[in-house]
This record gives sequence, C-alpha cells and structure tokens, in this order.
Amino acid sequence: DARLMSRPRPDLWRAHGERQLYLTSLLTKPLGDGPALVASAEIPDLDHFFGRGAKDAIPLYRTTDTSAANILPGLLEALAEAYNHRVSAEDFAAYAYGALAHPGFAARHKAELEGRQLRLPLTKDARLFAQLKAIGARLLFLHTYAARFRQDGWPNRVPPGAARCVKAVPGEAAGYPDAFDHNPATRTLHVGEGEFAPVAAEVYEFQVSGLRVMRSWLRCRMRQGAGRKSSPLDHVRPQRWTAAYTNELLDLLWVLEATVALQPEQARLLDAVAAGDCLLADDLPRVPDHLRHPPRPERQGATLL
Repeated sequence: DARLMSRPRPDLWRAHGERQLYLTSLLTKPLGDGPALVASAEIPDLDHFFGRGAKDAIPLYRTTDTSAANILPGLLEALAEAYNHRVSAEDFAAYAYGALAHPGFAARHKAELEGRQLRLPLTKDARLFAQLKAIGARLLFLHTYAARFRQDGWPNRVPPGAARCVKAVPGEAAGYPDAFDHNPATRTLHVGEGEFAPVAAEVYEFQVSGLRVMRSWLRCRMRQGAGRKSSPLDHVRPQRWTAAYTNELLDLLWVLEATVALQPEQARLLDAVAAGDCLLADDLPRVPDHLRHPPRPERQGATLL
C-alpha cells in the first residue's frame, strides 16, 4: 500500500533475518553533533538516522541466513592476524559501533566529515579492540531494545534505569497530552499531566545530527502528532494514552540513560585508539566492484508446483 510505504526497498527485505543488524549513517551529507552511527534490528526507513534526508542503511549480512557478511573480504582475516585470535562479523560490527556511535567521533573528525568521509579507525591493539567491542555490543543490545547482541546472563528486555513514572498520564480521552516539557532543575519530564523522574538534561537533550530523540518521540505521540501529513493514514491518531505508551517511554529513557553513562569510557577508548597505531587503508584488500551493490535476487526455477 503506497500510503504506508512508497518505496519498499526489496534489497533490504531479501536480506532480512533473525540475526540481521542495520546500521544507518549519513554518507551523502555532512554529519552533525551526536553519534555517527545508529542501529536497528528492524528494516529502517528512509529517514531512520536523524529523521530527514538520510538514506544510507548498511546491513551486517548480505543474506538472510547470515552466510555472507557485508564486510570487505579479507578484512576479518587481517584483524585475526593482527590480534592473534578469530574476529567474527559481529565482533567487527560491535567494535565499529563502539567507535562511531559516540559524539566524540564526529567532534574529533569534524573537518574530515564535512567531506562525507566516514572512516573507521582500526586499532592494531587487541586489548583496545576488545574493550571497544564490549561497549559497542552493549550499545547494540540497548539500541535494538535487546533484540540483538544479548550476552549470557543479560535480560531479554531493556534493563530498568533510574527514571520512573511518578505521576501517571491520564488514560481517558480528555487527558490525552497536548504538550510536554522538561524541568532540568528538578529533573522532571512532564507529559501532559503525567510526570517522569529523574530525567537528566543529557538524556532529554540527546541528539543525532540535530534530532533531539526524546522530543521527537514525544512530539509524534502528542494529540496533534508531528510532521507533515502526506497520507490519509497520518490522520489516524490515538485517542487515549495507554500503559503501553508509558512502558515504551520508560524503555527509551532507560536506553538513553545507559547510552549517556557509557560515553565517558567510550571517549577514553577513542582517545587511546587515536593515539596508538592503526591499520591503514593501503594495508587492506580492495573492495571488489560486485560487493558495492546489493546481491542479486535468486531466480525462480523453470517449473513451479
């Protein structure tokens, strides 16, 4: 139905699976403040990265069965040789996310990123690789809402943080929120007549290239909605605030809390990577031309039952 999806992106659907991971960024425009990568376990839409104009989605695997990683052939072997142990596709994705999903990366490389060159620093230090990989895996677990990169002993949902619903949003139609605001002094998020606390300013102001994540989430769920209306489906609006909305809001708050808490250690490791030896592009194999394009769909057999 074109009202719901004007461009179905069949290449991504063909490679979708239970272990697939999508990383999105800006490869056609300069990056703004915030992380240089965001992640999703679901197929991302055109504007997934920061809500407008982004279209660069990078799946971790080229096939549904994960038999072909969407990684330069020979790269994982080169890393295994440098670190003296096997490096999997998911290890590499977690390291990349640990390095790039942090505002310090975009700030450090602002001049280079103005030329739209998103380049991953590949440390030669096995210890640093392991530490950034661990943080990246935790972030991927959080940012996919526990759908990917869950480790032994980790929960199957977003771990609770500090924020709580201290005053419920009314559930009747008359009490559906029209507006929201944040009081940094009391660390309280007001959603209509409801209240959530404690919510730190860093959580409320968390951004991806100018998109304030919390504000965007809430604007879309206010009575009038947000953004332009391009389809009759945009006029179908919720009539009541439900318990599910409250739980989803708490999950988002907890994800952002944990993300902000990891940033100081991420920054320290990024500094260490930048100060140490890194693999150079000339040290790595060239990208085969055919891998710069999505896999071709398998052809149907000549006869069908």
